Amino acid sequence: MVYWFEIERPGHGDNPEDFWTFTDEEEAFVSVIRERTEPWASDGISSLVSRPEDESSLLVAVSLVDAGRILVDVGVHLTGDRVQGDRLHSELYTLPDVPSAWALDLTGAVEQLGQAAADWFIAALRRPVLLYVWLNDDRNAYAARYAFADTDETLCQAWDDRLAPRGRKRDLIAAGHVRGRGWVQVEGLPAPELYVHVRGDLDTAVIPDGAQPTSTRGGLPGLWYE
Repeated sequence: MVYWFEIERPGHGDNPEDFWTFTDEEEAFVSVIRERTEPWASDGISSLVSRPEDESSLLVAVSLVDAGRILVDVGVHLTGDRVQGDRLHSELYTLPDVPSAWALDLTGAVEQLGQAAADWFIAALRRPVLLYVWLNDDRNAYAARYAFADTDETLCQAWDDRLAPRGRKRDLIAAGHVRGRGWVQVEGLPAPELYVHVRGDLDTAVIPDGAQPTSTRGGLPGLWYE
């Protein structure tokens, strides 16, 4: 059974202080989203109704999951008569400082905001997610990347120095495809050898030339990061 945008309430023996409380307007907002998006509920998506750490807003979010990995969190914050939606911070569930091109920002009545947020969630869930895989000697996967394939936006990625072709990381560093403390950005690599269609509308995906479809994951690098 998939629990979809459920508001957790205390049961017998539970401490009510361990659960969030929401206003009638906030519950109505969640109800509209739940009813309109329920056909999209699946085992590859988890949903959340909560509040951010500062408790300043209502948080409604989904996490896209594949092979046990959380790929990305997307969601909306309702603050009074304003709703904002975007890709969220993977731990804090905060909105980005700079909104993305597909961000939601609207003011209005609760019913209107709930409908707009539901449509925004559906659009996000329709977006194609592909797993790109790079092989060394046509055998060992040394890099992988999940992406929204309509805009080529990286969701998460992995890199294995031990299996990468000699000099490949050096070339990426020289080209500026490394962030923070040495996190390799695999989007700087040549076209991947393989791709896996994870979810969403494949017809809207822009697939790199030469990448071949596969349903076999094989061994992938173990450390994933944004």
